[in-house]
Amino acid sequence: MFWVVQSIGLLTIILTIISFLQKEKWKMMACLLATNITLMVSYYLVGNTLGMLLVLGALVRTIVYFYYNHHNKKPETLIMFLFEIYYVVIAVLNWTSVVDLLMVINLVVVTYTSWQTDVKLLRFGYIFSSLLLIPYDLYYGLYTIALSEVIMLIITLISLVKYAKITKTSYKVAQKYFTANKQFWGSKVIENQDYDLIDSSLVDKSPFYNFGIIKNNKKPFETIASIKEEMKQNGVKEVAYIPFDSKKYNEATSLAYTLQMFFPVEYQDVWMKLIDGFNLNNTKCKIQNVVHKEVDETKVDDIIQVYIKGYHSKSDVNDLSENEKSQVENLKKVDFNNKAENGFKTYAYVSYFNNVPIAMLVFLSDGREGYITKVSTIPAFRRKHVASSLMQYAIGEQRKKGVQEIILVTDKYSSNEKFYEFNNFVEFGQAFAFNVENTEKYENFLKNNVIDQ
Repeated sequence: MFWVVQSIGLLTIILTIISFLQKEKWKMMACLLATNITLMVSYYLVGNTLGMLLVLGALVRTIVYFYYNHHNKKPETLIMFLFEIYYVVIAVLNWTSVVDLLMVINLVVVTYTSWQTDVKLLRFGYIFSSLLLIPYDLYYGLYTIALSEVIMLIITLISLVKYAKITKTSYKVAQKYFTANKQFWGSKVIENQDYDLIDSSLVDKSPFYNFGIIKNNKKPFETIASIKEEMKQNGVKEVAYIPFDSKKYNEATSLAYTLQMFFPVEYQDVWMKLIDGFNLNNTKCKIQNVVHKEVDETKVDDIIQVYIKGYHSKSDVNDLSENEKSQVENLKKVDFNNKAENGFKTYAYVSYFNNVPIAMLVFLSDGREGYITKVSTIPAFRRKHVASSLMQYAIGEQRKKGVQEIILVTDKYSSNEKFYEFNNFVEFGQAFAFNVENTEKYENFLKNNVIDQ
């Protein structure tokens, strides 16, 4: 029986490793479900009835969580609490040793952390779990299962280190996004003490890719004046960009809404991220024979065709403005799939209907974070879930490459924002892009405390 139990433990090791190779939360849970079954059998064979009953509860919990996560939902709080109550009641009724407390605490913690949508919190839960279960399994002679916990601990620690540098604040995300665009869109991030200048004027002179990001909230007027001067020299519209968290009152948020009183808003961005481990909802294309592919520069004509017809809604290159023609010329030079100096790779994904390109998107990735941009579908194929199914395909491919954080930027209060919100992207930051060509009203306010109407 000893060797039978150890053999089951080897199977547990294999399932543990497979679970951490999954990039989607529901797939990880499917592996953990199988792991729970092997644990139940092992505890039964060594006569640990309480351990078997507790893991039975964990098995049911995993099935319930699996169902919710597979449908991109978070279980109700009541469901989580019912499982917590079950563990405590079963432990009280079947208590045999103080060692059993390790399993009870483990399940209470993991039930809570796996209920969350924060993958980082989930990893901390697994670390705590492994530290409790290693001595627990050794006590019952389950040596290979204890080894599986050691492996889980090591893998989780490696994952925490790998993803520790994921960018969180809206300012740093904005800066990193345009740094990622260096190869793809010719964007340069020129760092200064009070602001960062985003310069893409060689490719795109629009204010969407040329502005100064304000980062000194103490000297806004002086910072804006410096941005104005530098952008005037570059021959582009003078725009100051200030990212902020609208749900958190701080200096950046206060300054953003203050400046809104004195400067016209050129555009308002919303920064969104896909909920950890979730998928999109509208992923089943309504048209058959649509195929999604990752393409490279050999398919640049397909990319340009969709970009012109889908992104700009123009018939051909002759209908484009000079600025738009410059963008198309840039696309011809992009080296897809090769890592640039800034650590990001540029991936292109295209949807084909009967070998005709109908949708596209670009994915900028450093292997941890990914930015989705240039999502477009030619008009005849819109509202048929082509773009969302292409996005899900690209997200799946990028998750295989290790990408965890998936971010995009779109117009605030737009139909695009509603589309992404429905598909499990959540807002974590906004940004105002101000036209700062005329600073008289703001200067008069600062000097004379007068608000001009």
